[in-house]
Amino acid sequence: MLRLPLFLSLTVSCSVLMAQQVPPGVSGLPHYERVPCTQSFSAEDRAECGLLTVRENRSHPQSRFIRLPVVIFHGPANSPRDAVLFMTGGPGLSSVANLHSARDNIFVLDRDYVVLEQRGARRAQPSLECPELAGPKTEIHAGRLRGVEARQVLAQAARACRTRLVSEGADLSGYTTAATAADIEDLRKAFGYERWDLYGISYSTRLMLTYARDYPSGVRSMLLDSVLPLEVNFEEMSASNLIRSLDQVFDQCAVTPACVRDNGDVRRKFFELVKRAEKNPLPLAIAPADAGGKPARIQGAEVVNAIYSGLHSVRTIPELPAIIAEAYDGKYDRLTPLAKSTLGDGSAFSWGLRYSIWCSEEFPFENRKLIEQQVSPEFGFGGADLGTLPPEVCDAWNVPPSKALENQPVTSDAPTLIFAGEFDPDTPPLWGQQLLGSLTHAYFLEFRGRSHTGGFFRCGQEMAAEFFRHPEKTPSMDCALGLRGADFGSTVPKN
Repeated sequence: MLRLPLFLSLTVSCSVLMAQQVPPGVSGLPHYERVPCTQSFSAEDRAECGLLTVRENRSHPQSRFIRLPVVIFHGPANSPRDAVLFMTGGPGLSSVANLHSARDNIFVLDRDYVVLEQRGARRAQPSLECPELAGPKTEIHAGRLRGVEARQVLAQAARACRTRLVSEGADLSGYTTAATAADIEDLRKAFGYERWDLYGISYSTRLMLTYARDYPSGVRSMLLDSVLPLEVNFEEMSASNLIRSLDQVFDQCAVTPACVRDNGDVRRKFFELVKRAEKNPLPLAIAPADAGGKPARIQGAEVVNAIYSGLHSVRTIPELPAIIAEAYDGKYDRLTPLAKSTLGDGSAFSWGLRYSIWCSEEFPFENRKLIEQQVSPEFGFGGADLGTLPPEVCDAWNVPPSKALENQPVTSDAPTLIFAGEFDPDTPPLWGQQLLGSLTHAYFLEFRGRSHTGGFFRCGQEMAAEFFRHPEKTPSMDCALGLRGADFGSTVPKN
């Protein structure tokens, strides 16, 4: 998933003092050092902050040093010498932001909980942020820059960012999933953990699979939530994945008498609404999207993006038929906040990191004609581009392609628990299921009524914690099997 910053739920915040150069007295790499946390933690958090220093390009012995923040919430003193390693998705999001306490973290009850900032992410030193993209992203998200022109402007901004980063000394070919997996292994050795329990969500499921492939002896077990396997070609399927999720909504409404009674044929109304908005932008009461005071232009693609946003909210999913039916009738009170949620400059992402990984590990293996089909009018999405980035950006970013290994299934016998969300419009449950063919000790669970990163609720977290305690046992799925799922008969349109 890759498109929205939805992977921050379990991340941690610990701003640390960082410098470009390796500290005096460091004789070899990799090197871990403990540093003071500038974020306030309570004594009960048992928090430690540190820096992992490694080479930017692991293939070049003279490559410059980069420093990666680390946060550890230590388990109780009498707990086993076990640790969960968590990293967030993206790629391009920060793993060490936005959590100020270990209070609600179930994993620290009996083990360490370790978070590593991915090389190139916001808190890494250096980061690969691209402020050059803020203007184009704002214009695109607000519907004021569209189609071929949008792609060209975005590529031009990406080229400008690349030029600046390279002039500052960045070796963009050093930012790969395999390199981050090597960072994880260096950190494991530095801490002296015999093996990790790995927790990945969305893109970081691919990262954890890569680590399991390259360093199998370091894996005790894996929890993979909303799986992005190495072998899938995401850009060829972005709109198709949304169609699958919408069909889940439309079909479940169609077999729920109250939903049909209150909302009619939601599938027909959705596509007619998109078509109507393409001809005449919807008069949504959205405040200007930027300091220039220019209002957002809500056409068909923006309607699609709004509903796509709603598909990520467990509370909103059952309301989507009513939201669509209301908008079809010219009432936009509930569509408006969804449209607002899609605006912004994309600053949550470190776009240079995202582009370096995606343009080396995804696009070299994808069919551009199939990618182009994902924005075809035949989908009825008003030309909405649901992919991670257009091919023109990768042309501008110009990083070498990865080896074919990075597009092949990972085999592993590590105990693995796989979570999926029924309505996930980014990483469909089928992608998690297909791992059962290459992971010999894996269990798959689809959570009814949930979406991307579906395991981020009490039942999922309790299952994950128990699995990490006893990965040799078949996990109990009782709490998940008791879920009712989305109730499409409970929400009616507003008058």
